[in-house]
Amino acid sequence: MPNEILDWLTLHSVSGLGPAAFSALLQKFCSPGEILRAPRERLCTVPGIGPELADAIHADRDLSWAEEQLRRAEDARVHLLTLQCPDYPVYLRETHAPPPILYVLGKIDVCAHPTVAIVGSRSFTSYGREIAHQMSGELVRRGITVVSGLATGIDTHVHQAALAERGYTVAVLGSGLDRPYPPQNRDLFRDISETGATLSEFPMGASAEAHNFPRRNRIISGLSLGVLVVEAGERSGALITARLALDQNREVFAIPGPVHSGRSRGTNNLIRQGAVLVQSVEDIVDELRPQLTRISPPKTRRKPAEETPELSTQERQIYECLSTDMPAHVDTIADHTDMPAAGVLSVLLSLELAGVAEQRPGKCFVRKPVRTG
Repeated sequence: MPNEILDWLTLHSVSGLGPAAFSALLQKFCSPGEILRAPRERLCTVPGIGPELADAIHADRDLSWAEEQLRRAEDARVHLLTLQCPDYPVYLRETHAPPPILYVLGKIDVCAHPTVAIVGSRSFTSYGREIAHQMSGELVRRGITVVSGLATGIDTHVHQAALAERGYTVAVLGSGLDRPYPPQNRDLFRDISETGATLSEFPMGASAEAHNFPRRNRIISGLSLGVLVVEAGERSGALITARLALDQNREVFAIPGPVHSGRSRGTNNLIRQGAVLVQSVEDIVDELRPQLTRISPPKTRRKPAEETPELSTQERQIYECLSTDMPAHVDTIADHTDMPAAGVLSVLLSLELAGVAEQRPGKCFVRKPVRTG
């Protein structure tokens, strides 16, 4: 495995070889090792790989840089996920020119849950802060992972609200994971890494350069079923994320703001251009329901009333904690099942979509009787 990772990193070290060219090479060759061994003439047969880039693959690759990256990642307990790893986020893999390597600190499997991105301006109002907290908190209470960019402003409040609700959140960085940016969010970075995941396509040691952030934004949208823009002016970077989401065939949601507020001009324009107007979390869930059921497919076959539905082991474990008349709080279910609350919420969302559980106020749940048929 280390030799295979070194091949990926060595190819990644070639100057001028971006994600699009990397993906094109992988479609032609089976692995980075085969690419590195391929003669110049074969490399030139790949669309987008001209003589200069083919020469660079042979002359400019840097094994010592690759070895140093691997050492630094191991020292920081950072995992390296390649496009061919089974744990690579499925929705991100489906985008155009996905990052060939992801540096991950934490639990990458939280990206396998239903995921929604929430972004907004660094300069925000109390209205934007309140909405960011509300939407993030309500989404994670439903078992949905929330993604944002760790920036100051709206992003910070999105992550904080998810953590406060003991939910899963993912932060995508525009720097190396050993140089988290901004510095004032280092504690938040640590908390997210311990309970959810922080990730980046930028190598260890990379600083937060301005041109990194549009690339980061495409990962934020690529990981997600949809992107919610909470508050953004006309030139906000959050609008870049929204445009990238559209390019990736993701849903775009926007919170309407006061017509006289410059900090809501971007979101109001998005709504005018066709973004889904959001007044409550139900607007997001209703719009994404087809994709949510694709991730957690409903059980369409019903058994007689005296029998229980077909469920996975985890679903069965949580389903058995529910009754039809006495709502059970998610923390109580977590204690009985010895599972984290965020994981319980994700399974409960699956049970809701299957039509066998129902959420009640206060993060409580009941079992819905299985219909006969």
